Amino acid sequence: MSIQFDKTNGLSGIGGDVVGGKSLSRMFAELQMMASDNAKTKATDLMDTIKTKQTRLKDAYACKKALQSAKDRATYGIYTYRESYKDARGNAMSLNKWMENNGVANPKSKLSKDDIKAAIARIDTHIESLGTDTQTQMIRLQDFMGQYNNFLQGAHKSIGDGKQTLNAILSR
Repeated sequence: MSIQFDKTNGLSGIGGDVVGGKSLSRMFAELQMMASDNAKTKATDLMDTIKTKQTRLKDAYACKKALQSAKDRATYGIYTYRESYKDARGNAMSLNKWMENNGVANPKSKLSKDDIKAAIARIDTHIESLGTDTQTQMIRLQDFMGQYNNFLQGAHKSIGDGKQTLNAILSR
């Protein structure tokens, strides 16, 4: 058995354990690190998706609150394009525009209390859908975080095992 060195004069493997200039334990560790990076990237992307959905959820609640307020003020009807609220980013948003953008559009520009109640019910359905989807995404996020941790632990264990093997051989 012989000790092999890579291009940077670092240990790359021990005799029969060498494949392509790298030890099997090092190759396994690198593979585990790539897999952990992949899981980390997926988790980061999913966190961005969840953050976006939570912003949309806040906007839906703000729109619902504004519609409920409009319903309380409505006698004959209201013009939704005149009603606005502050969205999650603090910008003024038209109720009508939000409803159109989120598939909760009303065909009328003038709404009665019953129309407003129906719109609020549609917003509630939208809120439930966003909430359920966010929960599902969070479960997936936990899975990716678990994968990341497992792959990282596998890489560390493989590096430790390789180091232990080298130390055992060098101490003889």
